[in-house]
Formats: sequence, C-alpha cells, structure tokens
Amino acid sequence: MPSSGHAPGTVERIVLTVPDPEATIEFLGRGLDMQIIQQDGSWLAVCEGEYGSGRGQGAIELIAGEQLAVERVVLSLPADVDLEELEKHLDARRVSDTALTIVDPATDITVSLELSSTLAVELPSASVIRPRRMGHINLKTPKPTETAAFFTDVLGLRLSEYIGEALFWMRTDTEHHNIALRPGGPRAVHHLGFEVPGWHAYQPILDHLDNQGFKVEYGPGRHRPGRSLFTYVRDPSSGLRIELFADMVHIPDPSTPAIGWEPGDRMTKTLNTWGPLPPDSFLE
Repeated sequence: MPSSGHAPGTVERIVLTVPDPEATIEFLGRGLDMQIIQQDGSWLAVCEGEYGSGRGQGAIELIAGEQLAVERVVLSLPADVDLEELEKHLDARRVSDTALTIVDPATDITVSLELSSTLAVELPSASVIRPRRMGHINLKTPKPTETAAFFTDVLGLRLSEYIGEALFWMRTDTEHHNIALRPGGPRAVHHLGFEVPGWHAYQPILDHLDNQGFKVEYGPGRHRPGRSLFTYVRDPSSGLRIELFADMVHIPDPSTPAIGWEPGDRMTKTLNTWGPLPPDSFLE
C-alpha cells in the first residue's frame, strides 16, 4: 500500500472543462446559491471557504470544453513554504512566483501547488442554501494504486481508508479524506464533496433544489468510510456530481493506520450503512 507522509496544504479548488459552462453555472448558482464570478474565459463558483479564513473559496473553476474533464486540481500551500525547496524536492515545474505544477502520470491530471494567497476571493454573504466549502475531490483513474502512490508518496497525503486495490481515501490534514480515487478513465471526476453544517441543513437545501427543478440522485444516507452523511445531486447539463456531506470524521493522530476492506465489502458494508444502494448512474 502507499505510504503516508506530510501533505502540502489543503484542497483549494478544481478546474474543470464542461460543454456548456453557462448551464453548469446556472445549476451551481440557482440550485446551490454559489456566488458566481466571471473571469477572462472562465467562471468561478464561490462558497464560504475554510472557517475563520476571512475569505471565500473559489471552489470550482469552469472553462468550455468538449466534455466534463479535470484540467487541474489545486492544493493550497502555507504562506511560509519555501517554493524553491519544494520545487526541487518534487521535481515540479515553477509556473509563477506563487505556484508549482506536477502531473500524475496515471491520470494525466495536473496538480497545482499554490500559496493560499494566490486566488483571493471575497467572502460571500451568508446563505442557508450554499454549502460551506469544497472538502474533497473524488477522481477516477485507470490505475488507482499508482495514482494513490502519487498522492501519498510524492505529495505526502495520508491514506485513511481503502477497499482492495480500487478505492482509496486520503487526507491532507485531519479530515478523513480530501482526495479519493476510484477506477475509471483519465482526467475524469466522479464527484466533488461540499460540506453542509449538519443533518438539519438538508431540508432547506433539498427543498430549494426541488423548487428550482433539480432532483436528488442518491441519499440522504451515511457512508462508512469517514462516517459522513451524504446526498448527491447532478448538474443536468454536464453530469457534474455534487455530494453534500456533513459530520466527516477527523483523524488527529498521523500515525493512525489506514482501515482496509475487501472488494466485496463495498456494496454490502461501506457504501451506505443505512441500507439503500445507489442507482446505476452513481456506479458509472
């Protein structure tokens, strides 16, 4: 199994291509009340960000493309990191005074390591509909064990849980997972996990989604890995799947060993402790 290490920063944002950015922005803005900022050639969907940070999180950046695909995953770095030393250590490419990039060879996904001040976004006004922050990214990869090794051995994330050699959950700090992996094509994403305040938050959000014409794909339920509550909704235009999660477990001790499951445990023991299994669309 991949070894654990010391991760650089937290998940900051993901850059995606979608066939119709304006339609996907309509879903994120009207459906989930994310603040939308239009930039040169791209759109940014903003939520509240890390607690006490004083700024918003520009969680999803969208650009036009033929299909839903991952352009870049961005991990933030602490302000006091030595970028020159990190560049040499990772054999990464320096792209600016505040950022490095490195490519996972198995997925061809570029990971940017950026100082936390690189993309400063104003804190949006409070909303009972908008998720707090993007907490994790669930990627597809044709070689899950190799991509897991890239994130743990190279970038220093810690392995929290895994199922056989197919599904992996990894963390940058104490939250159970910030990057997760499953089998699939290169540059593909299964879902983005956005945190909501707790069980009580689902009722107003899901009622609002229904009023706006958007339906739940799967949930509410509870995953066993991470013990988090979940509900999944999808953008009708691009197929982008958003998980609204709450109550994720934290693992404060970095030496805690990863929890392992057998391949057959996925559908019977781990996916939903409350019982109902997902629709076929979720298992794509």
